[in-house]
Amino acid sequence: MTARMLPETRPVRQARPLRNVRPLRNVRSLRNVRSLGRVRALSAIALSAALAGCALPPLGPFGPSEPAPGGTVYRIDTPYDKTLAARLLANGPNTVTGSASVRQRNGTVVTCAGQPVFLVPATDYARIRVRALYGSDERGASLDGRSYRFDPDPPEYSKLVRQAQCDANGRFRFDRVASGSFFLTAVVRWQEGERRAGGSLMQQVTTGGGRTVDLRLSR
Repeated sequence: MTARMLPETRPVRQARPLRNVRPLRNVRSLRNVRSLGRVRALSAIALSAALAGCALPPLGPFGPSEPAPGGTVYRIDTPYDKTLAARLLANGPNTVTGSASVRQRNGTVVTCAGQPVFLVPATDYARIRVRALYGSDERGASLDGRSYRFDPDPPEYSKLVRQAQCDANGRFRFDRVASGSFFLTAVVRWQEGERRAGGSLMQQVTTGGGRTVDLRLSR
């Protein structure tokens, strides 16, 4: 899985935070997806929101669901396999349960209670995006408001997912899950003065054999 570099760009080996990013000019090609654990790019809009004390943008399956115009753009040549995604969303014999929480600096534990949880088919295209946002395709956290834009960004990508909601105890459950690999992401948010803080936790999960897989996402 490689991506080609657009004109007037340089290969990304170790990206640094970008300042004053303009739309579609700071384009980075994903040449080696395994090196994305070193990518740490902060979008201009997320930084402005943090400095102004504004609320973070709404979260989708992989971080902000409304990426910042002019944010860091990644070109992905690996096509999105919607056929595989649809197959993994068919009913199956497995169950995925778990919990998600974040321990704040003052020791307070915040759970995902009342927040959405997403089960996303682990296509090759999704794996590239996960590595860009979380620095890993196994498990990670995105809690600092980072935002990316991807080209292309197929509409099926955000539609072919399963969604649940954490209960009052910070627990979630997906029944009748097909056998295969998925990325599970859980939103954890809290209030800091007049500003909402937090982000999402991610863990890869493999199902099969009619088993129940119980996950504990924490940071």
